Amino acid sequence: MAIERETPVFIEGKPLTDIWAPPGLRWRARLSEAIGRPLLHPYLRFVRNDRNPFDLDNLVYPVLAVSGCGACASIWATVSAGPTEGVWIDEAIPPPPPASSSTVTVRIEQPSVASVAGRQPPPELRHVKEVAPGSPLGLSLAFDAPEVAVGEMSWEGPTKSLIDDLGPLLGTRLYRGRSVSNDQRVKELRITRGHAPGGRGVVVTAWALEGGPQPGANLAHRAG
Repeated sequence: MAIERETPVFIEGKPLTDIWAPPGLRWRARLSEAIGRPLLHPYLRFVRNDRNPFDLDNLVYPVLAVSGCGACASIWATVSAGPTEGVWIDEAIPPPPPASSSTVTVRIEQPSVASVAGRQPPPELRHVKEVAPGSPLGLSLAFDAPEVAVGEMSWEGPTKSLIDDLGPLLGTRLYRGRSVSNDQRVKELRITRGHAPGGRGVVVTAWALEGGPQPGANLAHRAG
């Protein structure tokens, strides 16, 4: 069943991060069958029932790769635990970040455009404290420029490279002997663009999630 604008579609199966290797080909085929047209404002709600750590952006990227990374004007994604694994695919414009006691907002004037191992975090994060250590987080990336390729979530894209730089905000963990951003804490991701045409910066907001990601019924910002 291909996706219609007003009808969310659930694709059952374990969401995988690699759809180009043999183990992920079945997941890729399911995504291709269900996504009938490019998603402009993808709203993706992933469900997994294992304990393996993973990055939410790595779950999102295969869906966008099948739909068309270049078509994305915004991204809203969540991941939660549940008995039936899969992903709900819909279209909705992400709402603004919530105003709560845990919310931290930082503006970065020159975000990186590609992931490089061992790179120092942006100077704006030098004195930022980790947000709500130990808690799952929501993360909003609001880019200035309207032409930022928000859907390009590979290593060469602007979104993953920025998330990889957020260690001071998200905390860090050891990966293959080196310290990396603990973005596995991010269970809700909102990415938008065009907030300040002519600018090159991004406003990064992180907050503690109370009771899990935003409920799936919250579609007040549904794309038209």
